[in-house]
Amino acid sequence: MIHPIARLAGAASLFAYLSSAPAFAQAQQTAAVAEQDGKPDPATITVTATRLATDTQKVPATVTVVTDEKMADQLVNDVKDLVRFEPGVSVPRQPARFGAAAGTTGRAGNEGFVVRGIGGNRVLIQVDGVRVPDGFSFGAQSVGRGDYVDLGLVKSVEILRGPASALYGSDGLAGAISFTTADPGDFLTGGKSVGGLVRAGYQSSDQEWSETGILAGKSGDWSAMVAYTRRDFAELENKGSVGGSGAARTKANPQDGDSNAVLSRIVYEPGNGHKLRLTGEYLDNHLDSNVLTSVSASVAGTTANDKTRRKRAAFDWTWAGQGAIQHTRLSLYWQQAKDSQFSAEDRTVLADRTRLNTFDNRVFGGSGEIMFGYETGALRHRLILGADASRTRQEGIRDGTVPPAGETYPTRAFPITDFTLAGLFVSDEISLGPVTLFPALRFDHYALDPRKDAALPTFNSASQSGSRVSPKIGATVALGSGLSLFANYAQGFKAPEPSQVNQFFQNLAFGYRSEPNPNLKPETSRSVEGGIRFAGGGVRVQLTGFHADYDNFISQEVVGGAFTPANPAVYQFINLDEARVNGIEGRVDAQLGRGFSANLAFAYADGDVIRNGARASLSTVDPAKIVGGFGYRAPDGAFGGQLIVTHSTRKEATATTGVCTAACYRPDAFTIVDATAFVRVTDGLTLRAGIFNLLDKKYAWWNDVRGLAASSTITDAYTQPGRNGSVSISYRF
Repeated sequence: MIHPIARLAGAASLFAYLSSAPAFAQAQQTAAVAEQDGKPDPATITVTATRLATDTQKVPATVTVVTDEKMADQLVNDVKDLVRFEPGVSVPRQPARFGAAAGTTGRAGNEGFVVRGIGGNRVLIQVDGVRVPDGFSFGAQSVGRGDYVDLGLVKSVEILRGPASALYGSDGLAGAISFTTADPGDFLTGGKSVGGLVRAGYQSSDQEWSETGILAGKSGDWSAMVAYTRRDFAELENKGSVGGSGAARTKANPQDGDSNAVLSRIVYEPGNGHKLRLTGEYLDNHLDSNVLTSVSASVAGTTANDKTRRKRAAFDWTWAGQGAIQHTRLSLYWQQAKDSQFSAEDRTVLADRTRLNTFDNRVFGGSGEIMFGYETGALRHRLILGADASRTRQEGIRDGTVPPAGETYPTRAFPITDFTLAGLFVSDEISLGPVTLFPALRFDHYALDPRKDAALPTFNSASQSGSRVSPKIGATVALGSGLSLFANYAQGFKAPEPSQVNQFFQNLAFGYRSEPNPNLKPETSRSVEGGIRFAGGGVRVQLTGFHADYDNFISQEVVGGAFTPANPAVYQFINLDEARVNGIEGRVDAQLGRGFSANLAFAYADGDVIRNGARASLSTVDPAKIVGGFGYRAPDGAFGGQLIVTHSTRKEATATTGVCTAACYRPDAFTIVDATAFVRVTDGLTLRAGIFNLLDKKYAWWNDVRGLAASSTITDAYTQPGRNGSVSISYRF
């Protein structure tokens, strides 16, 4: 890592230079900044909710839009920070306490999103319309999804709650998270030919230094940009007090990480509404861990090196349309992601051993849509017809030294598989006076085609294919005086994964093996939600109730055998679980005048799961959460700040039935206070700072500790950082 003093000096020199940039560049920026900092946007636009650019107050769904400006003001560094103040959505992240050949606690980093109690690969995550790879777990390997995106390159994030398969197909079982990256035009407003952004920041909770540089330019019909973010960080602190080595340690294990993220984009706009873009994106993360908690009488120490890389190339064409055709888009893309997890275990008696586990995804795909605007009598329509298709090659290797008895390395957990997804959809917005309907229907086909694999010479893999029709219907009714009602019914589905249909391992000496299941059905969901909204007089209010049914959850179970070499137990992924989730969510945002504002949001949900007729708690549902804030922003946007109070209730004991072998550890209810502030030093130059967990509380999030026994002596290892701070300085020119 670069020495902190040298890094700070470099940042200071850079900003000193930029602060002396020509005055005309600052003058061009003044009007835009005053508009951003002085008044709230009259409408927040979502595309993810209906595939049509629509005010969030007018869609029949619950969606949150987080802009780059809001992320900067809240000093957001990763996806867990992104949902810090978002009730009903969480990002699990456990402490790094894994082993070389057994145990995966914390290995996945930011695992992914949990939306209304459902998470993992059941939530769609996409960047510019391209899916990020699946998460994956097998043995001592655990790959998350939350670190495939660097927020330094993102200009907005949309968080859609509820099934999204009618618009996006498989994976949209419980919700969708859509990241949109920056465009040259975002930095070339006001007729500028050159523009950009530089930013540096520090976060004390994991000693992270981050730097972002974005440069955009325009000449005639052409524009281009390049953006780069660098991060250097250590382990995430907690409130643990036991140091040293061994399983009793509760302080965070030492880690040293860095990441590089690059986005480049060329745009050609020849006129008549046509726009062509060529995009390249590259992300790599490295993390070294010294797993002191693995030390025991038989293990002298464990070190680990994890690497994640994602590359993407994309081309898209859009046309603003003419006449009844209002918009057209075509895109092609290629993406490759590689995850590598290496561990070295120094053993005191037995031979030292290593493990190298990889998980790779390469995908080619394309999509297209056309939007029509027309009227049929008194009805006004905005109709979208679209299609998309992708083919992913998914594979992984299990390698290392001193393999388990009965295994030979290298081998695989599942054969190399080509996974095809293709879909056709139609979506309409039909307006008649105060009533607007949003029907949508999608047909999807999927196919898993395993390859003959030399690494699995004796395994007979199975192919699978299927199709699914996903409907959706929503409605909003404007009652007048800013009051409206909305309701929505939607279905979702999740196609079986290659590693579920064909997961393979066997250890006959210990009496077990796994078998493929070509008869796995897709996981499905049905969701109903409705609510009431009010907007007027600087106040926005929304209250939502929802109920969701999830069927055919896929789970790995013992389906036969007796755990003996002659009659080994047989593990297989089967459709087993049914789940039900009910909940209520609410939000109030108010402009109080004279620059003051207040907001309040809450979410409560309850769920259960049925396994073989037995009902148990759905452990992934978060406890009730309330977030309230009070802020001030000067009328000229020169300075401002916000005080945010977050309260989380304790998970009820009755809501953990069947989750743990005995009683579960349930973190106490807690209330934390955070404060953020900004000051615009000059036009374009902004300082931001935040103090988080201001009262230095010891607390833990339920989905981080889920499954931990109440008798555990290391619960402090799962706590969040104590009082910590973040600062950033940015210059937009």
